[in-house]
Amino acid sequence: MQLVDRIEKRRFVGREFLLWLWFESEAFEATLSTKKHGTFGLWIEKHVVLSAGKEGTRIKGSYPAKSREAKEALALGKLPEAAGVHLSLGDREITFTLKAERLALSGLTLPTVLKGEGNDESVSLAPRRPPGRGKRTTAERDRESASDERHESFYERMRLTREVEELIEALYKDFLALRLGPAWKDVIEPTLGEWVRGTTEVDAARYRKARDGAQALPTRRRR
Repeated sequence: MQLVDRIEKRRFVGREFLLWLWFESEAFEATLSTKKHGTFGLWIEKHVVLSAGKEGTRIKGSYPAKSREAKEALALGKLPEAAGVHLSLGDREITFTLKAERLALSGLTLPTVLKGEGNDESVSLAPRRPPGRGKRTTAERDRESASDERHESFYERMRLTREVEELIEALYKDFLALRLGPAWKDVIEPTLGEWVRGTTEVDAARYRKARDGAQALPTRRRR
């Protein structure tokens, strides 16, 4: 099978991952965790796009995932293909769009990371004054300071970007452990069905215990 064909056949996995994130963010009141990153806030905001075949539904709003229209689309068999995500890491608020099929991030908005950094992207990165050419003027010192700050800001923003990517990768790894194990059929699918239909309120503590217990089953069986 060609690589393109394999990718096409597995696109649904990314959509199920986004659906799982959506569900757990509601079940656990927007508080998720990974072993590496600890506890953090994550919820869907601004927009969510669902589709099945050629039929699509786009919902916008402050909390579109909580709308009746979103649950109705899920009940019709549509899966999320993209959603706006708000991530709260410590005192940092980060937003982006997660495109499910490729696990791609777009529109990433990071917090201002350096004190005094402005929004003016046209600040000149003036070269330092060569040694031996006399004293620097105040304007030259200011330009050098601005240049240093912008370089530091750039590398810090790249670090934060990678941290966000690593967090999504960690969540995806946790999802795959569930998706490929007995927890998916035994726990996740039935609970997702109840959540979509709204037939009963999800008991978060009970769900977490059942999910974690089902995840541990393969390890016990191997012993």
